[in-house]
Amino acid sequence: MLLLEEEEAVLEFERDVLAGAGANVVTATKSADVKTRLLSEHFDAVIMNGKMPGDWNAKEAYTWIKQNCPGMDAHLLFTFSHGLEQGEIRVFLEESNIPYLVKPFEVGDLISRARRLLQKAKTAAAN
Repeated sequence: MLLLEEEEAVLEFERDVLAGAGANVVTATKSADVKTRLLSEHFDAVIMNGKMPGDWNAKEAYTWIKQNCPGMDAHLLFTFSHGLEQGEIRVFLEESNIPYLVKPFEVGDLISRARRLLQKAKTAAAN
């Protein structure tokens, strides 16, 4: 599982939660790192901040992943630090049926969403 978050403390917390739930977690703090890793490594799921400061937003990230990593777009979960004031992004996520969590979220919600993504990856790999 690849985890992208620019805030180090949040990244460490989410990594520890996911690792504690049994996930193998690789972390990144910049979208360029995510792009490089996704093009060169295999991940069962990607959990990423949907609004990186001065960087990708969720729509741009989803579009890039869909174009460059076929099938990975079905294994994405976006997180947001400040709600989804941006109506356009919220509408895009809901219309595209892309899962997301808004911080502060319950730890159990993060774990359960991550497990769903990993289960989808196992099912896809078995087919």
